[in-house]
Amino acid sequence: MAKIAVVSADETHRQLIVGMIAQAAKHIVQQVQTTPAQALSQSGPTQGVDLLILESRCFSADDLNQLRRRLADQHNMLCMLMTENPSADLLMRAMRAGVQCVLPWPPDAQEFRDELQRCTSHAIGSSRDEGQVLSFVSCKGGSGTTFIAANLGHVLATKHDKRVLLVDLNQQYGDAAFLVSEQVPPATLTDVCRQIERLDLSLLEACVTHVSPNFDVLPGAGDPVKAGEIKAAHLARILALARPQYDVVIFDVGQDINPASIQVLDHSDLIYPVLQLNLNHLRAGRRLLDICQSLGYTAERLRLIINQFDKRALVTLRMLEENFGMPASHVLPNDPVPVRDAISQGVPVLQLAESSQIARALAKVASQLCPQVAPQSEGLLRKLWGQGNRATPILRLERQT
Repeated sequence: MAKIAVVSADETHRQLIVGMIAQAAKHIVQQVQTTPAQALSQSGPTQGVDLLILESRCFSADDLNQLRRRLADQHNMLCMLMTENPSADLLMRAMRAGVQCVLPWPPDAQEFRDELQRCTSHAIGSSRDEGQVLSFVSCKGGSGTTFIAANLGHVLATKHDKRVLLVDLNQQYGDAAFLVSEQVPPATLTDVCRQIERLDLSLLEACVTHVSPNFDVLPGAGDPVKAGEIKAAHLARILALARPQYDVVIFDVGQDINPASIQVLDHSDLIYPVLQLNLNHLRAGRRLLDICQSLGYTAERLRLIINQFDKRALVTLRMLEENFGMPASHVLPNDPVPVRDAISQGVPVLQLAESSQIARALAKVASQLCPQVAPQSEGLLRKLWGQGNRATPILRLERQT
């Protein structure tokens, strides 16, 4: 159950929204009869709210700037805007303010229910035992994001016995599955989205490529036109099914930041921007970081990956970290031969060259995600005295007077 505040100066519109919420799910709804600008100027209407729904005929730049500040102050609150004929400019400004979705008025009932479920899942599902969601984002083409995402998934499945699902969202190529398997995929992400109304666990199981007993891949469309059919609500449905079934769900997001990829990023526990040490990647990475911050993704969720590290590069690691205002979480070596061979053969690099620099670096990333606690060994003196499995008695010395 989530706490929702519905703000609208129009009583008829406000009552309609409240009625649609009641039909969709059982939530605590607070009605505020005022304009969004007036509601945002006060702290009361949004205090302790999981979802803020603002309805108005139009939203000014001042309204969205005020909303941006409020969402920055209340990290756990999500926001939905509803307005007549939202323009492309409004959608862009709303995204920068950190708004989760913008719906046209009057709203479509099914679309509203889908977005309501997505925007309240963080409050409803906070106590559920679900798998981690990791998203890998390319700062620029050719950064090696797909290779890292696919091979890290294989390492987690092989070395850490985690059940892993890799979902390929890369709209340009969709070749993640071919980096780790020679199998012909039974279906792609687009095929799954076309059957979203009847999607269940058995259908999802039939659509994924089984790379190994613990590692499944849902291949990408590989066609920008077909990829356009993938909607945010589709990914919300896939996530809802996959997270309880897998220990780790990895998304290769690619370069595109759009409503579908934002849906994934919103639900990601960790977001990995991938870049290389050169000026083009530095500029692109800085822009991506600004977008992430405007969407409300905190620094704690971001993990910079420097790929193909070359200490002779003109852009140093220190320069990058100073420019980004955060340290690089992982630095992967430039190890071209095993990477080239693994890609050309469609085999995970861990399987092809386990002792290579890149395989060891990816294993280190996986170990930080899934640390293994070594059993504490017994001390030699405890073994000699036969107290290895018993609690050591405490000796108290009494001062004699």
